[in-house]
Amino acid sequence: MNLQELQEEFISAISAVYETTEAWNIWNLIVHHIHDNEKKGITIAGGSPQKYLEAIKRRLLQQEPVQYILQEAWFYDCPFYVDKNVLIPRPETEELVHWVIKEHQHRKELKILDIGTGSGCIPCILKRKLPQAAVFSCDISKAAIEVARRNAAACQLAIAFFELDFLNPENWKLLPKVDVIVSNPPYIPGKDRGFMHPNVLDYEPSLALFVPDNDPLLFYKKIAEASGSLLQPNGAVYVETHEELAVASAEVFEQGAFTTVIRQDLQGKNRFVKASN
Repeated sequence: MNLQELQEEFISAISAVYETTEAWNIWNLIVHHIHDNEKKGITIAGGSPQKYLEAIKRRLLQQEPVQYILQEAWFYDCPFYVDKNVLIPRPETEELVHWVIKEHQHRKELKILDIGTGSGCIPCILKRKLPQAAVFSCDISKAAIEVARRNAAACQLAIAFFELDFLNPENWKLLPKVDVIVSNPPYIPGKDRGFMHPNVLDYEPSLALFVPDNDPLLFYKKIAEASGSLLQPNGAVYVETHEELAVASAEVFEQGAFTTVIRQDLQGKNRFVKASN
């Protein structure tokens, strides 16, 4: 079977689960991944493209995300190692990171704290694009911290990681005072589970996705509270939010005497909040 035939058979098979456009995107990711490995002298499993694609196809038909299958996700034009211990980076979060970079790229000295490390995509890109910054990041998950450290090492970036429960105020004293706090915290109310796709619900870590229905602003409240001791004067907090909770999230910071700005994502949804002290 030649490449054209493999492609047609693969797209046809996974189109039973994925829309045609997404099926093509998945195919392109796989081909790109294979070519990248070949450049590094890495031969795909078994050396047989047909067997390799067949194995991937079986997992895709179970709605396992292709990023977990390849153990690679692209973020801000950089490849990151990912596994089921961390969320797959989203395009919206690139917009959050870009906002921080754009507003602080000309500063000579800068300290940044990322809350909720995950794969490490946020702190890694911030350190890469703002090399003058000292970057810190914390997460409750030991497994996530290990993934983030792996990505930072692969990119040769010096980032300080802290394994701690940020929701416990006792742990805030372990963190440094900073000029910028950035976070893409869990923000999906549990009641939204019924509207979500199996590829998210069945594979991505619930701890990084969901918040209690009775306290959906939990993380924003804690970030606002912690900012009182962690944020330097004239500092700023940048957070990603649920589109239906952006205004309420901004109000949480305003109650703490912050000035806020709500920004929409490229889909026109209220997605980000900046809070300045």
